[in-house]
Amino acid sequence: MNWTLKGNFDPAAKNSTFGYAYAVIIATITFQSHPQRYKVGTCLVILLAGLFIAKKALASASILGISTAIFSLVWVLPIVDKNVFYHVDGWFMLAHSALAMAVAFGAFSYLKN
Repeated sequence: MNWTLKGNFDPAAKNSTFGYAYAVIIATITFQSHPQRYKVGTCLVILLAGLFIAKKALASASILGISTAIFSLVWVLPIVDKNVFYHVDGWFMLAHSALAMAVAFGAFSYLKN
């Protein structure tokens, strides 16, 4: 199987509902202010979704999918350091918006059902 940016998938297949929903959820988190440390539960959900994305990316040989799954590992940092993502700043917004965009792109390619 040849590795490509979007991976190998059936263009006629239905777009991924998981990809749509997950991208919207991550995008909404981008603009939420929180006065306490970043929620560990949110980190765990993002990490579990990263595992699912990695599985789909490996199955379709998608470079973007593997990159998205690897980028999801950034959410290990708030678990081990309570100051990561504590404030809504440029790093917070860039990380969340980049993940949301990558997953949205995946909804139309390697995450297709």
